[in-house]
Amino acid sequence: MADYEQVSSVNIKAMGKKKGWCLQNCRLVFGFTIGKYASAKVDMETQRAGGTLHGIDTLPTNVVVPVYVDTSSKYEHVVISYYGTFYEDGYRISRNKYSRYFGWGELCDGRRVVKVTTLKSFLPSKGYWAYGDNDERVSHLADFMYATFPKYSPRGVLGSWYGPKLKASIAQFQKRTGLYPDGCVGKITYAKLKEYGFKY
Repeated sequence: MADYEQVSSVNIKAMGKKKGWCLQNCRLVFGFTIGKYASAKVDMETQRAGGTLHGIDTLPTNVVVPVYVDTSSKYEHVVISYYGTFYEDGYRISRNKYSRYFGWGELCDGRRVVKVTTLKSFLPSKGYWAYGDNDERVSHLADFMYATFPKYSPRGVLGSWYGPKLKASIAQFQKRTGLYPDGCVGKITYAKLKEYGFKY
């Protein structure tokens, strides 16, 4: 699965709330005030033809993207995946609200919002690191924890596998910095690690 980076501005609070205007509501999240397409269906079909529509099973959670919903409407429907949390017409919704999705797009109303990156972002496409993950980025995290917090990061944290010692080290870091100590590194813990000098 490819890694993606955001190329547009994002403001979920700017999402429109007009019923029946889903594409307009979604494009406002990215700061696009003028639209290109008349409906979510046209936007989605254009992306399908252009190769920028992807299956819902590959939805990245490290970026904000439009998600196209298969509905009974001839215009279809589009919602926003805001780092994996779904929003519709200005309100948070359950991902399970709809049972069928066409997929997610790299564009919204004809304008690019994400792009494939050759540089891996620190967080994986699922949005967090957890016990059992194995990746070179984990070894970068482990090296940082060992060097910066040796009191609770023993030599056993080192390596590319997110094992029990690294999980315990991260949980201790979270506890000491006022975060929920689940031992996983998502966007909140990652931001806190950067405050303490972590760079990737």
